[in-house]
Amino acid sequence: MSVSENQELKQVLREHELKATNQRIALLKLLDATREHFDAEEIYLELLKKQKNVSRATVYRSLEALVEQDLVTRLDFGDGRMRFERSKGDDEHHDHLICEECGKVIEFFNLEMEAQQLATCEEHDFTPSVHTMHIFGTCSDCKKNK
Repeated sequence: MSVSENQELKQVLREHELKATNQRIALLKLLDATREHFDAEEIYLELLKKQKNVSRATVYRSLEALVEQDLVTRLDFGDGRMRFERSKGDDEHHDHLICEECGKVIEFFNLEMEAQQLATCEEHDFTPSVHTMHIFGTCSDCKKNK
């Protein structure tokens, strides 16, 4: 990332009343640069490859602070490992298909499903604040390998 991108991330952190530390900037860069859904330990190990002065405890604390400020989203795929991804704006909402065999996560967006969910909320006079959908099953690669 360029210097200007670093400045943008620093500004985002400051706007959310967080210190713009090198580790937080590196953590956000990592999540911005991938579609992977890393757990905290995987994030720590990835950051450790890039910079030697990374603290495991600081990564864990930073993740919590970033989740609290809605800059990072915590995801529970039901396997006991919390994963994280960069929070997307409402324009970039997506849901997940999770393979129970290999752990592969596929992001998807379906306008018809979104419309049906909103219609269901209206039908029940329910005002949604946020939603996530995780569909568990078997990916095509795992089905081929059986």
